[in-house]
Amino acid sequence: MTTIVSFIGATAHNRRQAAPSQPYKLAAAAVSALLWLPRFWKARGELAALAAMSECERRDIGLTAFDVENALTLPVDRDPTGVLAQIVDDRRHRREC
Repeated sequence: MTTIVSFIGATAHNRRQAAPSQPYKLAAAAVSALLWLPRFWKARGELAALAAMSECERRDIGLTAFDVENALTLPVDRDPTGVLAQIVDDRRHRREC
Protein backbone atom coordinates (compact mmCIF):
# COMPACT_ATOMS: atom_id res chain seq x y z
CA MET A 1 0.00 0.00 0.00
CA THR A 2 1.40 3.38 -0.98
CA THR A 3 0.38 6.57 0.75
CA ILE A 4 1.31 9.97 -0.64
CA VAL A 5 1.65 12.61 2.02
CA SER A 6 2.74 16.16 1.31
CA PHE A 7 5.00 17.54 4.01
CA ILE A 8 5.24 21.20 4.97
CA GLY A 9 8.49 22.60 3.67
CA ALA A 10 8.79 20.25 0.69
CA THR A 11 8.54 22.60 -2.27
CA ALA A 12 9.23 22.27 -5.95
CA HIS A 13 12.66 23.84 -5.48
CA ASN A 14 13.46 21.79 -2.41
CA ARG A 15 13.13 18.15 -3.51
CA ARG A 16 14.60 16.53 -0.41
CA GLN A 17 12.46 13.92 1.31
CA ALA A 18 11.03 14.87 4.67
CA ALA A 19 11.24 12.19 7.37
CA PRO A 20 7.94 10.63 8.45
CA SER A 21 6.61 11.96 11.72
CA GLN A 22 6.70 9.99 14.94
CA PRO A 23 2.88 9.49 15.06
CA TYR A 24 2.99 8.16 11.49
CA LYS A 25 5.71 5.65 12.43
CA LEU A 26 3.72 4.62 15.51
CA ALA A 27 0.54 4.14 13.47
CA ALA A 28 2.40 2.09 10.85
CA ALA A 29 3.87 -0.13 13.57
CA ALA A 30 0.44 -0.61 15.15
CA VAL A 31 -1.14 -1.58 11.82
CA SER A 32 1.70 -3.99 11.11
CA ALA A 33 1.30 -5.58 14.55
CA LEU A 34 -2.46 -5.95 14.12
CA LEU A 35 -2.13 -7.57 10.70
CA TRP A 36 0.63 -9.94 11.79
CA LEU A 37 -1.67 -12.45 13.49
CA PRO A 38 -3.94 -13.05 10.46
CA ARG A 39 -0.85 -13.48 8.24
CA PHE A 40 0.60 -15.95 10.76
CA TRP A 41 -2.59 -18.04 10.93
CA LYS A 42 -2.94 -18.05 7.14
CA ALA A 43 0.64 -19.28 6.72
CA ARG A 44 0.17 -21.97 9.38
CA GLY A 45 -3.06 -23.08 7.71
CA GLU A 46 -1.23 -23.45 4.42
CA LEU A 47 1.49 -25.49 6.13
CA ALA A 48 -1.15 -27.70 7.75
CA ALA A 49 -2.66 -28.34 4.31
CA LEU A 50 0.78 -29.29 2.96
CA ALA A 51 1.40 -31.56 5.94
CA ALA A 52 -1.95 -33.30 5.36
CA MET A 53 -1.05 -34.12 1.75
CA SER A 54 0.21 -37.54 0.83
CA GLU A 55 3.86 -37.97 -0.11
CA CYS A 56 2.82 -38.45 -3.74
CA GLU A 57 0.93 -35.14 -3.79
CA ARG A 58 3.85 -33.29 -2.21
CA ARG A 59 6.24 -34.87 -4.71
CA ASP A 60 4.01 -33.59 -7.54
CA ILE A 61 4.57 -30.01 -6.39
CA GLY A 62 8.26 -30.57 -5.65
CA LEU A 63 8.24 -30.84 -1.85
CA THR A 64 8.99 -33.52 0.70
CA ALA A 65 7.73 -34.11 4.23
CA PHE A 66 11.14 -32.93 5.45
CA ASP A 67 10.67 -29.58 3.68
CA VAL A 68 7.35 -29.02 5.44
CA GLU A 69 8.85 -29.98 8.81
CA ASN A 70 11.71 -27.54 8.26
CA ALA A 71 9.25 -24.79 7.36
CA LEU A 72 7.54 -25.32 10.71
CA THR A 73 10.81 -24.53 12.48
CA LEU A 74 11.13 -21.08 10.90
CA PRO A 75 10.66 -18.03 13.14
CA VAL A 76 7.01 -17.03 13.48
CA ASP A 77 7.58 -13.66 11.80
CA ARG A 78 8.88 -15.30 8.61
CA ASP A 79 6.48 -16.50 5.89
CA PRO A 80 7.20 -20.20 5.22
CA THR A 81 5.50 -20.19 1.81
CA GLY A 82 8.26 -18.04 0.34
CA VAL A 83 10.90 -20.41 1.68
CA LEU A 84 9.09 -23.46 0.29
CA ALA A 85 8.64 -21.78 -3.09
CA GLN A 86 12.39 -21.08 -3.19
CA ILE A 87 13.15 -24.74 -2.40
CA VAL A 88 10.92 -25.90 -5.26
CA ASP A 89 12.45 -23.35 -7.63
CA ASP A 90 16.00 -24.43 -6.71
CA ARG A 91 15.16 -28.09 -7.31
CA ARG A 92 13.65 -27.33 -10.70
CA HIS A 93 16.73 -25.36 -11.76
CA ARG A 94 19.06 -28.14 -10.63
CA ARG A 95 17.01 -30.70 -12.54
CA GLU A 96 17.18 -28.60 -15.74
CA CYS A 97 20.98 -28.26 -15.66
